Amino acid sequence: MSARDRERWNRKYTKCSPRSNHGPDQWLVEALQLIENATGTTESRPKALDVACGLGHNAVWLAQQGYRCDAVDISVNGLELARQSAAETDVEVNWIEADLDHWIPAANVYDLAVVFRFLDRETVPRILGTALRPGGWLIYETFSAAQCVRPDTHISNPAFTLLPGELSTLFPDFHVAIDREDVLDDRTVRRFLGQKQLAGSVLV
Repeated sequence: MSARDRERWNRKYTKCSPRSNHGPDQWLVEALQLIENATGTTESRPKALDVACGLGHNAVWLAQQGYRCDAVDISVNGLELARQSAAETDVEVNWIEADLDHWIPAANVYDLAVVFRFLDRETVPRILGTALRPGGWLIYETFSAAQCVRPDTHISNPAFTLLPGELSTLFPDFHVAIDREDVLDDRTVRRFLGQKQLAGSVLV
């Protein structure tokens, strides 16, 4: 990311408040239930990473579910609002201000990673390939190429959207449980659930 990206997101978040936050994304809730159903057990205090967390609504929700959550974003303004939301909800999240182009996560320590409304075809696979432990899960949602033809779209550049099956190619070391397109009321998205390869792992 560039300094211009940082300034753009900081400007955007100056118009928000902690109450601009909302509950978790639907796909996060659904996919986490699928993971729990597949594994049959829930690890005590698993560790999660929220990449490009924005206002932190998914990170806050994961903390409420018992996850030890790290959440990283480039915008200091967005993270400050996220901190306020976490305080109001009485949960702890480790908020990390960083440019994802240069950020290096700890290796093989996260049980779960989530990415919503963000796409960088080089940076995100590098980060998640490093950060997730073998057997760890990835929940991903961002705009589909079909978003560009919606009459209500705010996206005109297809480079910011995903083609069918593209996430499977971006994460070749993952077993793919789900890779699908969903048409929602306000957007069209690709939804992905994958598990970093581990011999003998259980898939959905």
